[in-house]
Amino acid sequence: MTLAVAALSSLGLMAQNDPVVIEVGGQQIRSSEFMREFNSNVKPQLDKRHDITDAEKRAALEEYVDLYALFRAKLLDAHERGFDTMAPLKAELARYRKELAAPYLIDSAVLQHLLAEAYERNHYSLHAAHILVSIPASAAPEDSTKAYEKAMELYNRITVGGEEFFDVAAEYYSQVDPDGKRRPNEGDLGYFTVFEMVYPFENAAYALKVGEVSKPIRTRFGYHIINLLDRVEGLYGKITMAHIWLHSTDSASRRSEIYQIYDELKRGVNFTALARQSDDRTTSSKGGVLTDATLSQLPPEYIHELVPMKEGEFSKPFFTQYGWHIIKLIQRDTLPGATDLEGFYKQRMTRDQRGDASRKTFAANCRKKYGIVDLTTTPAKQTVKGRKKKGAPVKMMASLDELIRVVPDTVRYGRWKINEGQFVDTSALVVTPDRRYTSLDVARYISTHQKKARYDNMRKLLQERYEEFLDSVTIVYADSQLEKEYPEFAQVVEEYRRGLMIFNYNDALIWHKAIEDSAGLVDFYARESRNKRLDNPDDSIYFFHPRARVTVIDVADADALAPKKAQKIIEKAVQKEMGSSEMKQQLMKKIDRKKHPADNLIKVSVDQVEKSRQSLLADDQWQRGVYLVNQNTGYRLIAVEEILPRSLKGIGQARGYYLNAWQNEVERNLNENLRKQYNVKIDRNVVRSLSF
Repeated sequence: MTLAVAALSSLGLMAQNDPVVIEVGGQQIRSSEFMREFNSNVKPQLDKRHDITDAEKRAALEEYVDLYALFRAKLLDAHERGFDTMAPLKAELARYRKELAAPYLIDSAVLQHLLAEAYERNHYSLHAAHILVSIPASAAPEDSTKAYEKAMELYNRITVGGEEFFDVAAEYYSQVDPDGKRRPNEGDLGYFTVFEMVYPFENAAYALKVGEVSKPIRTRFGYHIINLLDRVEGLYGKITMAHIWLHSTDSASRRSEIYQIYDELKRGVNFTALARQSDDRTTSSKGGVLTDATLSQLPPEYIHELVPMKEGEFSKPFFTQYGWHIIKLIQRDTLPGATDLEGFYKQRMTRDQRGDASRKTFAANCRKKYGIVDLTTTPAKQTVKGRKKKGAPVKMMASLDELIRVVPDTVRYGRWKINEGQFVDTSALVVTPDRRYTSLDVARYISTHQKKARYDNMRKLLQERYEEFLDSVTIVYADSQLEKEYPEFAQVVEEYRRGLMIFNYNDALIWHKAIEDSAGLVDFYARESRNKRLDNPDDSIYFFHPRARVTVIDVADADALAPKKAQKIIEKAVQKEMGSSEMKQQLMKKIDRKKHPADNLIKVSVDQVEKSRQSLLADDQWQRGVYLVNQNTGYRLIAVEEILPRSLKGIGQARGYYLNAWQNEVERNLNENLRKQYNVKIDRNVVRSLSF
């Protein structure tokens, strides 16, 4: 068999096994591609319906064929019109892709360890206090040493000298900020769990036993001495609860009151009713309910009561520094499974310090995987003379000498203005499969990422910045390979890109176009409104229900003017077709202003209300007349002056409905033009052969 015959035979087999379902603008969409889209977008919804028939499944497939053919035609037209090059669309796609790529750009082994660690810690909430000896992360060595020595002094006073933690904390903070406002238990952080503290602090806190005090722990804020006060299990997320609080600074005071409330609760009196006695005025009228409270928002005593409680239970009275309390658990979140939290954890890790370790490991592995070479750590070929000389330093293929010579001290303070002309060495420091990076590239990175760094040793500072640059370019290259290495990643990015294009396309050519074309909408209203019928239920939204034109008069004090007398006055006013201000004047004449001088005694408003869409008039008040409604110390008079029959709404009153219909017409016209322009063809015989 010749090669030509073999190729033709192969094409024939493809056409037989994977026939073309749709053709759009010369593009052929085969059954495998179409069914992949159908199974991804439609089939999951159909599978949820246990009572669905084969006929309904077939109808759904037939409908999707037409929708997908139009989708591909719109996609082609969107490309023709340049929607894929729009700056806002490209920026949104880049943002989405960056978020999607983040979990792929960290070391999987380190990641799995961190995921397991985070999930285990999420079972527990810690209550801790700390003393912080502040020092910047970039502090000079001698300053860091002084801060550490101070922290150790405080630590020894507590652990060796036996002083109370909070006494030492209060004294230290008073020395640091003599004018600062002090609070009880200075340094108390309340309860927290995983991701709520910087990672080194979290690590140290979770390693402690209750009652233990840590040695000084370094974070970017300085040195912390941590005292673990409590560890509780079983509280996660947010809590909805209700409470009754009686303010008191003395446990003996108001004790009998709180226990009286507690006894009533035990007898079955409703918690909501008893919560009215609470001193928390923001919740007492709402049954004492606190919605979506987090652990950090609640006093520690509340936490202890909540841990063993079940939903619906209430606590015994307990005392805190704020007074007496009774709490009731309404609803609590439960810790989801580890798999369910994995996506959330990954996203948090991309912004959390713990992600640094996995990123560095990932970058190091990528340099091996892709053959990325750091020439500053790659030995140069030695001469015979060099090899013979014992103890001679190993020379590398490149160095940071030009950076060290050119970059000034001002970089330590974030004030360096780069002069690119000073960098003349064009030899490479880093080589990736697609690029060579020189000292100038590193300098640009350092200039862009300047931050205050109090280093005396410039070589050390520049070495650290270079290592950051090296990891950065490595990860940039790995990022560029994701679509090649992970088909599922490429598919999700492409689906999002298509979705963005179609959304912007529809907005420009259908939704926004219809809104802007006011003349077209007016013409559409003129055509469509003539076809609306009162007796057609589908057209009811285009008609007003019966409406009433009313004047509403509120009299604040019935003693100022008897309700019945006022009603008769307004009835006469309606007969004489008086306006609202005249009605008010007629009533004011009958009031003794010396006894009732208030200017706002009578309020009048005019309204037009539609039946079935209002609560002002009762069903038996939909006729001309004046109706009296008693209200607290006063009353309301409703003067129904005219009943308007059902009528067609104007374009102003029904604009939303007509605009929606107008947009649908614009889309139908666009779709018809697209079918012709791109010669959309659907092979119905192939469609009938498809199954799922």
